[in-house]
Amino acid sequence: MDENIDAMDRISDLPEFIMQHILSFLTRKEAAKTSLLSKKWNCVWSSFPILNFEQAHYFNINGGYIMPDTSPDNQKRVENFMNIVDQSLSRFYEHKLQLQRFKLDMTLVDFKLASLVDKWIELALEHDAKEMDLLVRTEKNTWYSLPETIFVAKSTNACKLEQPISWRTVKFYSLQKLWLRDISVNEEIIQDIIQTCPFITDFGIVECHGLKNLVISNLPKLCKVEVALIEQEVESVKVEAANLQYFSFVYSRQCLLDITACQNLKYLYFRDLNITDQYLHSNISRFPHLETLHVVCCKMLESVKISAPRLEGLLIDECPNLLEVEIDTPNLSSFRYHSFRNVIPKIFSKNAPCPFELTFALCHNVNTLWFLKLREFLVMSNQRKVLKLLIFCQEVTFNLEELRGITLPPPFELELMRVDVRNSALSINYGSLIDGLLWSCRPKILSLPAGLESREKCIKV
Repeated sequence: MDENIDAMDRISDLPEFIMQHILSFLTRKEAAKTSLLSKKWNCVWSSFPILNFEQAHYFNINGGYIMPDTSPDNQKRVENFMNIVDQSLSRFYEHKLQLQRFKLDMTLVDFKLASLVDKWIELALEHDAKEMDLLVRTEKNTWYSLPETIFVAKSTNACKLEQPISWRTVKFYSLQKLWLRDISVNEEIIQDIIQTCPFITDFGIVECHGLKNLVISNLPKLCKVEVALIEQEVESVKVEAANLQYFSFVYSRQCLLDITACQNLKYLYFRDLNITDQYLHSNISRFPHLETLHVVCCKMLESVKISAPRLEGLLIDECPNLLEVEIDTPNLSSFRYHSFRNVIPKIFSKNAPCPFELTFALCHNVNTLWFLKLREFLVMSNQRKVLKLLIFCQEVTFNLEELRGITLPPPFELELMRVDVRNSALSINYGSLIDGLLWSCRPKILSLPAGLESREKCIKV
């Protein structure tokens, strides 16, 4: 028993910065419980410079989103949550403690309480908060407006703002990381931000409204840009940043994109874009330092050529009309191809040393012709391959008589084949499935479904 007590004391004797590091991995509610461990833990907790207040964690709600609810019970819970935030910030104010980060994620059920949120932001800034992450949800078509004091915070290094605001008086001279989400902005506001925040390194514009032509330039330290646009009136996006290394562009089907000036780009992520084969090829060739490329849900792609001397990671995911892929990437260490249709493309590898990880989700019925195409596809290159099949379809047929007279390539030897039969496909003919797969290839390792029923049916076959 004494030995156990000594062990607990040793934990309490950890250096304060280590104890604070431990707290940084916990939610605010979880971290508060450490104050009961010992006097030292209570002291560390009381002065912990990271204040994360997420209403969903306090309400034990999964998903992190709370719909506006004006019922008396919910209003009471919101008021209790707000009292916790207010007391915590007031303690920092009284003891003149310095604040590293202030995060607030909540749903405001009564606009009369907005002044209290204003007060918290002012207190956080008065205590030299280096990072702010603000999300205050309200009822539909109403918005919480940030207090003017936030626009003159000169010491803030990182700030996430998720409300419609006026940026004309922004003076974040030390701001390094900025995310704008679900707010109303226009071109003039973006330029005001750029002019008054010249040292931004990370810039995110996610699901914002009011933009038609987005231009991001004159930020010499800019390293990371994330843009996700939901409105179809956006006409163009142009990024000019010589030191940019990470660019992610999501969901803007009608938008023209120009990132040709970003010569040092290392990570490129495209999703839901109306880009052509030629556009993709010509843009990739302009980035000699590109190391990671993800292309997801780009429906116009049909025959792409990817040539990048330093590319190490390549993902092509759910491009439904893609029929051919040519890869010339001598340093590639990971290639993943995912398709959620029954279409099997042609993949040519001129210079790609890594194994291919291939995932096909079979949502439509599978027949003998599909197994033939799979066999021809697998022998198309000598690359080592890992194949994963997600079976959703309700019918699988395989009949060797249908292949009579056809010249067949020898079956390819796979490193690994995983078969995952989903609930919608439990009634399929497992004999046809296993016969077709083992005719199409020779897996060194065969992984059967995790579900007990489908696993037993595969084993009986």
